[in-house]
Amino acid sequence: MENSVINGTEVVESTDSENGNGLTIKVPIDMLCKSEGVVAHDIKTKKGAVILPAGVDISLFETSMETMVKKMRKEEIEHVYLNIPKQLSESDINSIIEKVYADGSELISKEKAVDVIKGVGSMFHSIREEDLSTEITASVSNMSADLTEDLIRNPQVAFSLGKVQEADEYTFVHSFNVAVLTGYLTNRLHPNDRDFLQRVIMGSLLHDMGKAKIPIEILNKPGPLTREEFDEMKKHPLLGANMALRTRVTDPAIISVIAGHHEKWSGKGYPAGKKGIEIPEEARIAAVADVFDALTAKRVYKSSMSSRNAITTILKDSGVHFDAKVARELLVSLGLYPPGSIVALSDGRIGVVVSGGGKDLVRPVVLLKTKGSGTEGDMPEFLDLKTSRDICVAQYIGHGEKRNLGYQLSA
Repeated sequence: MENSVINGTEVVESTDSENGNGLTIKVPIDMLCKSEGVVAHDIKTKKGAVILPAGVDISLFETSMETMVKKMRKEEIEHVYLNIPKQLSESDINSIIEKVYADGSELISKEKAVDVIKGVGSMFHSIREEDLSTEITASVSNMSADLTEDLIRNPQVAFSLGKVQEADEYTFVHSFNVAVLTGYLTNRLHPNDRDFLQRVIMGSLLHDMGKAKIPIEILNKPGPLTREEFDEMKKHPLLGANMALRTRVTDPAIISVIAGHHEKWSGKGYPAGKKGIEIPEEARIAAVADVFDALTAKRVYKSSMSSRNAITTILKDSGVHFDAKVARELLVSLGLYPPGSIVALSDGRIGVVVSGGGKDLVRPVVLLKTKGSGTEGDMPEFLDLKTSRDICVAQYIGHGEKRNLGYQLSA
């Protein structure tokens, strides 16, 4: 096609075919801070060092863009080519994601996830009616032991997270998701400490139980809380920790997660206003997992944020709200294209990321969308971009929702 201009930016390529990479625009480096899109080609120095890698969303460099532009100006680079993602319908995205769930070999089983969520739900109902009992904490301890074994086998943690179906189930599903993600990050930071991992997972399953003593109308309010309501909500970490202590749950790691998951690195969190390394590490890990799951949850009053944008949000707040080491581990664990991301590759194929890139953040493992018959016998096609160096992610298209576990808490 002939080049055209949109809002002062030159459009150099446009493709509308099924596997096309959409729109490519040529952006002056001084306009990058106001632009959106995915880097189309590696931007390199004269000596070959990469300044901006192909396939990365330009928004990820928001805080360091000024430095990037200075480097490019020094290298006499005047323009950057950006791909504008081709849009897929929600049904297209869900059909791709379902391939991962159908495989299921590295996921925490739906049955186990449902058992844990129901167990947490039963705990909450019991606390609302009476109080936490030693029998319930023993049951939670058994659940944490089972999850520990699953996480040590390194499942696809992002695809194991559950989707909230009803407003009053949020806390139960959230507790499961936080336990899975906290356990996953803990295992990466302390890979040979099974005992510590199990205690952190148990603390995470219990981390919000103090909310059982918060009025339901505050807990499930479909919108922002008033100052008075938020002051009431802020009581839940200590309510939960005190309940645990009354049932002889005294392990410091468990209590730290329950009491400290809303503390902030800056010292402006609650309930104790602890700062930096005064906050136990396990609470700092749980804080990241807690916010990540909240951001990626779909609620009545907000849509879900993609895992990719949630990671970016947490990274921006690292060193202020979050421990930078834990935030970086989240990025390294899930990559710049977290599992669930729908991506278009440089060869035009479309797929869903099923595993992060590890140390190579821009080269994940992708399950490709195939044009097969869709019969039960079809084999999924996986592509590890770390070993396919001639192919890269050309653009980020969207993300799938969390897994529908199909549970009924009343059953």
